Amino acid sequence: MKLRKFGVICRRIIFLLLLITTVLYMCAVFELKTLDGPWNYTTKIHGFANEPENTFDIIGVGSSHLYCTFTPVHLYEQTGLRSYILSTAQQPPEASYHYIKYALEKQNPDVVLIEMYMYIFGEFESEAANHGAIDNYPNIPGKIQMIKDINPSDGKENYYFNFMKYHTRWKELTKDDFRLDYTERTDPYHGFVFLTQSAPNESKAVTYDDVEELPIAPERLELLDRTVELVRKNGSEPVLLISPYRITYPHTATVKYLHRYAKEKGVTIIDTNLDYDVIGLDNQKDFYDNEHLNVYGAEKTTLHIGKLLNEKLGVEPKEQDDLALWQEDVEFYNAQKAPQS
Repeated sequence: MKLRKFGVICRRIIFLLLLITTVLYMCAVFELKTLDGPWNYTTKIHGFANEPENTFDIIGVGSSHLYCTFTPVHLYEQTGLRSYILSTAQQPPEASYHYIKYALEKQNPDVVLIEMYMYIFGEFESEAANHGAIDNYPNIPGKIQMIKDINPSDGKENYYFNFMKYHTRWKELTKDDFRLDYTERTDPYHGFVFLTQSAPNESKAVTYDDVEELPIAPERLELLDRTVELVRKNGSEPVLLISPYRITYPHTATVKYLHRYAKEKGVTIIDTNLDYDVIGLDNQKDFYDNEHLNVYGAEKTTLHIGKLLNEKLGVEPKEQDDLALWQEDVEFYNAQKAPQS
């Protein structure tokens, strides 16, 4: 009798495991993925897990303005500093917090760059942005808490079990959707989005002298405090980064507030919108569109950020034992660039 009950229990457990495995596989297949090319977000995020532990000097999180502004491979080639960007389009600050938490479980960077676009430009929610940040996040317990923190308006169930979101994709599935090798790959761009096209841009250096401060929302301020505390608790330095983009009032007033916040908290802030001339940005050649840099503008801005990190925080390259891997990425990166006319 006991043996029969044991057999029933084992069969039920096996059935349950097979069911869970099948469901997870179906979610992975139907989920919208980007695996190749400059917009390979899926490979970028999952690729971080396959990097050697405790090797990065700099980790960055934030919106598309970071992954178009900061190019880790060029920084490495010029300075030896190793970095990785865990950015997604319009990344919610709640997601940035969890990406930092995930990164610090695997790395001990000197600096964590926190790109501030989503703090500056207020409260807006995008279902696509939520899925871009949540679906790609590889840590299941962290993903569950991220979903709770973001509290998406279209329902948490669409993120806990995203097959509900993507099940209608069955007609557009291709063989690439059945590829799960992204869990074992690395991203040769180290999180950067490599764009070579250029478009005229009206961005320019700004001043905050003639505006009154405009604080960010209290719940966002509390989240920023927690994010800064998380980074410091793990022995890294938080750095607030304002990427180059066209910025006008009232957002200039919010940035002015962030400068005071940084001063009061003893946090380094790098505001590239003050430094256009120093960086040498060309409005005709260095922007991909009205808000994002292309690779040529990103290289200039990245080296400027790296210089400031060295001057302000003494950031220098760690001892390296993976030179061959990085050199492969440098060669791949440079092979895609065409000289600017």
